[in-house]
Amino acid sequence: MRVADYIFEFLGSRGVEHVFTVSGGGAIFLCDALGQAPKIQYVACHHEQAASMASEAYARTRNALGVALVTSGPGGTNAITGTAGCWLDHVPQLTLSGQVFLNQTIGKHPGLRTLGVQEINIIDMVRPITKYAVMVEDPQEIRYHLEKAVYLASHGRPGPTWIDVPANILSADIDPVSLRGFHPQEAAVLQDDGLDAQVEQVVHMLKSAKRPLLHIGQGVRIAGAIETFFNLIGQAGIPYVTARNANDLGYDDHPLYVGHPGTFAQRGANFAVQTADFYLAVGTRLALAQTGYNAKDYARQARIVMVDIDAAELNKDTVRIDLKIQADAQLFLQKLTQRLLAQAMPIGNWQAWVAQCQKWRQRYPVVLPEYAEQTRYINSYHFIDVLAQVLMPDDVVVTDMGFAFQNTHQAFRVKAGQRVFTNCGLASMGWGLPAALGACFARAQKRTVCIAGDGGFMMNLQELATVMHHQLPIKLFILNNDGYLTIKQTQQSGFEGRLMGCGSNSGLSFPDFMAIAQAHRIRSLRLNSPENLRQHLEDIMAYEGPVVCEIMMDPDQLQAPKAVSRKNAAGLAQQTPIEDSYPFLDPQEVSNNLRMFDET
Repeated sequence: MRVADYIFEFLGSRGVEHVFTVSGGGAIFLCDALGQAPKIQYVACHHEQAASMASEAYARTRNALGVALVTSGPGGTNAITGTAGCWLDHVPQLTLSGQVFLNQTIGKHPGLRTLGVQEINIIDMVRPITKYAVMVEDPQEIRYHLEKAVYLASHGRPGPTWIDVPANILSADIDPVSLRGFHPQEAAVLQDDGLDAQVEQVVHMLKSAKRPLLHIGQGVRIAGAIETFFNLIGQAGIPYVTARNANDLGYDDHPLYVGHPGTFAQRGANFAVQTADFYLAVGTRLALAQTGYNAKDYARQARIVMVDIDAAELNKDTVRIDLKIQADAQLFLQKLTQRLLAQAMPIGNWQAWVAQCQKWRQRYPVVLPEYAEQTRYINSYHFIDVLAQVLMPDDVVVTDMGFAFQNTHQAFRVKAGQRVFTNCGLASMGWGLPAALGACFARAQKRTVCIAGDGGFMMNLQELATVMHHQLPIKLFILNNDGYLTIKQTQQSGFEGRLMGCGSNSGLSFPDFMAIAQAHRIRSLRLNSPENLRQHLEDIMAYEGPVVCEIMMDPDQLQAPKAVSRKNAAGLAQQTPIEDSYPFLDPQEVSNNLRMFDET
């Protein structure tokens, strides 16, 4: 059989059901093979960046491999942003790229910039942002490269891989039975030998803790450890917070859920972090957006334990770590649960601490009552709050960036079973709509919600044609705040109000989104006030096909709470600690919250 056909037979046998692609001449054999693949449906996108991003969301939704197919030259370079997003957010993805004939590549002609038509050395470009990147130069090696790429994408700390295949290799005939395979031992992830002893240290710390806090990240989901985690906190009564990539594990009605801390987060969760005396982070890299830029001040009163599969994350010089454990999240949580269950007496009595954490949640809500009282515009926090009420436990919500990202993750009240996610690490504007495509196909074309800003939507709006073609039940909400509101507010606060390229009064204009939706034969409506908002959202969700809904926001709406810099006596900007978010509370109130558990 042809190498091109073998590739998709291989992927189909490993559970891949959809491949996101833009067809092209450099990948013509791959396109032909994909079109005939019996187990795989192709999704034809209108831009390679969108195809790559869609495959990322597909992988996130299924917790399995996502695949994109692109052509040579610009097809590959267009997909780099999507690959980089998977790299930073550890998402298992494989990109297949077509290439010119092997003898036309610059690898065979050192010193040339290019030789073949639309040829570029894509492998050297993507190598720093992939776990494995290779050009196949021998058709007999295709099985080895596929097995290695798929294994590395999905094991250890997951991430993207890339296989570039010249046209003459793709068209070559092979005997699949004779091909050599890849042995996982070649890429085994070394973990700490003394895990049992380290778990014992954690148990010892817990015994002496009065205010423990468990912080989980996406690594818990990747490891298949969600059930184990909830069993652990249920047995031990430990309150928990979530990292941004795991916010959809923060169930609003869970008695131990405290919120999600960080720079754009919830005040109550930040107070819990800054007053905890034992802090256990599992499967989160503790990014600067999480800890604040003065990361050494994060969880300042606590003994900090960090559990991660990646030694580099454990050893970075940001957060002060008292105990570093390199381990798979599932294995660690299982061992910790077993040790706690083996204790003859309860490990701790933390009811008062849990109660205080819940008081902070109630005392400092993100969604304020006055947000529902606006008349001329719709406050995005109020919109998200009402949307969360309307959605069902099996719904999936993806967001674009800016207010769509931060406001949603601050205000959305998650029901158990829901998925709510975005790309947090790279945070590319334009990610939302392609991600909705990927999530929708991953769920057999079930209802999928996308929240995008006007700026982010413009960057991949061509994918409305993909929604139109398949009549996908994607409910797209566009937050129209006349531009890049996050950038506008940053310029206003840091540059004496000087604006550049962030809205209609600074060189940036937008089209009529209702006309764009109508051009794609998609139902559309524009909402200008909160009147009957819930009824409108219920109608949108009940409609079987795609909908574009424009939410008209105040172009100067406040984003709060958020960490900002303050000028000191010398006039220099200094980052405030995460418990001191804007709009600033009375300093005495902040101090009282931090000193609430002082031994006096």
